[in-house]
Amino acid sequence: MAATTTAVATAAASVLALVGVKKVYSAITAERGLTLPSLRAANLLKCAYPEDYYPGGEYAELSYGETHFFLFGPEDGKKIVFVHGLSTPASVYSNVARHMAANGCRVLLYDLYSRGYSVGPAVDHDPVFYVTQLHELLKHVEWRQCNFVGLSLGGGIIAAYAHRFPETVLSLNFIAPGGLLSPKEIPWVGKIFLLPYSEEIFSHKSIKGYFSGKNVASMRAEFKDLKEVPACIEEAGEILKLQFGHHAGYARGLMSTLKMFPLTALRAQFATAQAHSFPVQIVWGTKDTVIPGTTVETIQELIPRIRVTKVEGATHSIVMTHPEAIIRRLEDYIV
Repeated sequence: MAATTTAVATAAASVLALVGVKKVYSAITAERGLTLPSLRAANLLKCAYPEDYYPGGEYAELSYGETHFFLFGPEDGKKIVFVHGLSTPASVYSNVARHMAANGCRVLLYDLYSRGYSVGPAVDHDPVFYVTQLHELLKHVEWRQCNFVGLSLGGGIIAAYAHRFPETVLSLNFIAPGGLLSPKEIPWVGKIFLLPYSEEIFSHKSIKGYFSGKNVASMRAEFKDLKEVPACIEEAGEILKLQFGHHAGYARGLMSTLKMFPLTALRAQFATAQAHSFPVQIVWGTKDTVIPGTTVETIQELIPRIRVTKVEGATHSIVMTHPEAIIRRLEDYIV
């Protein structure tokens, strides 16, 4: 770990030495408020995550720019919105969303700002930012109420959304949700991102390449005991590299989220669910090293009525590797 930290620090210092602090500062101030292009600008017709990955793909012009979304399944079906996590876009729900739609549900998936085909605004990626995107998208598709599913960062987003708009919630379904970590559980890399100018430093081509490789390697490492890495994980790795390489706002969006989204401070937002009558559940994998078991304990303290499902042997990639477990829980809980 020390060697890796040193390597990152050295790389960051090299970038600063190369472009100079003044130029970095100019880059920051010049781009504030601008909207950056998404994968759409790269015209990638054949890739791991094409624009037509799911049926019903569209774009909505929202306050911070275009949001790419998919809406499919029977129009009179039970409504479910899926909110993905920090790094992988809406593709992460492939097996789950397709199954739910094929079995009578109306599903809505979208790329968070700075991911996939949604634009990457040069603004703080905080809870208000993400809640605003979700709220405006639901208004765009004219959904007044629905079931919410949130994975990792998406879990924190739907908790914040339900806190602000509880009247829209039919059920809350958390999958290894972010927002309840203790400070000591934040990984070392997350602390590096709190350094000044980190968003611009880590958007530099050479450092983006380094972190792209490290992220893919860490995903594969979860399955080192298997003979081969599952195909769904390989696909997710390709999509991650695609975003790092072709989405101009991707790296900066990740850095801004890690800086501005309170991964340790959403207790109040989660706790308000206890006061409402809509169903609430959490699904978590017992081998998840990103969201530890302490999050499950904390959420049980905050929402005593919550239903807890622990999936033996599942990692943080649970939605991709154990879709049947997620499907069973959703079929039991959606309204």
